[in-house]
Amino acid sequence: MRIKEVSYDYWIRGKDNGEMIENPTWEDVEKMILSLDGWNRTLVSFGNYDEGCYMAIGGGKNGKYIAYASYDDEEKIYNLINQTGSEKELVELVVGGQRGNFPERNCVSHDMVLSAAKKFFQTQEVDQNMEWEE
Repeated sequence: MRIKEVSYDYWIRGKDNGEMIENPTWEDVEKMILSLDGWNRTLVSFGNYDEGCYMAIGGGKNGKYIAYASYDDEEKIYNLINQTGSEKELVELVVGGQRGNFPERNCVSHDMVLSAAKKFFQTQEVDQNMEWEE
């Protein structure tokens, strides 16, 4: 199995003008993740949708992101966890063009999200050296 596509959103005046790239390289995916700003660009997803396997990364405001991996057409979803984050403290992020409050525990750093994304891109598996919550 390999990554077949990556897509991103790009909001201008309430309309999503994002695009999709087929057969992306890691550099394509990384560039899209690095462009997340939590305002106009708020979501990147990549995977092999024919196989029901993908990762989504959202946010970007102040270097905070949420990330999850999905398998079996969303029968299994794994959220990347910030082990030092609080379950009670909330962080406001815009993901997929929608503003929401997320537990600090679900908000991860720039370095952490890039590392998790690269591992998933290479193997289509979550990085077992990180904490994931089903």
